Amino acid sequence: MGSGSGLAAFLAFLAFLAAVGGVAAWWLEGLEGALNYEAGFFSALLVVGASAFGYWQMTAGAADEAAHHALPDATERIDDPYGLWEEEEEGTQDVKEVLRQEKERLKRNRKGLKGWLKNAKPALSLYRLGAYGLLAAGILWLIRDERFEPVAYLLGAGAAPLGVAAYLYARRAVTP
Repeated sequence: MGSGSGLAAFLAFLAFLAAVGGVAAWWLEGLEGALNYEAGFFSALLVVGASAFGYWQMTAGAADEAAHHALPDATERIDDPYGLWEEEEEGTQDVKEVLRQEKERLKRNRKGLKGWLKNAKPALSLYRLGAYGLLAAGILWLIRDERFEPVAYLLGAGAAPLGVAAYLYARRAVTP
């Protein structure tokens, strides 16, 4: 199964979930219920999609970076499984010197607002913030027009991430 057919199946599943939920909400609460379900479903789907896209962007460049750990490679584990040939560090360092070096290292790592923004990049993704903005705008629009039905909205907002998770779980269970 190619990635195109997988995407088509995923979109078809989401369209089915949106249609069935919208019809059920229409049957239970009328037009306002269906409108709330669909608004909640698609706004939550945008949030899930934006979060996944932001995560994908963040991890796409991580393959080029060095590993975040200092684990030995496979040949080192085979050649020296107990670490007998590792070099030992000097155990007699001046405590004041160690503290001074640590303070200098912390000062170098402190980058202010720019460093904070770089570390907070996944949480401050423009895609994610935009999706949350649309979610809030949808709720405010429904409230302003006096059409807000919280139960139907929450059912729609919960159906989107649960539907995505169920689809991915089912696909994982089928694919070896």
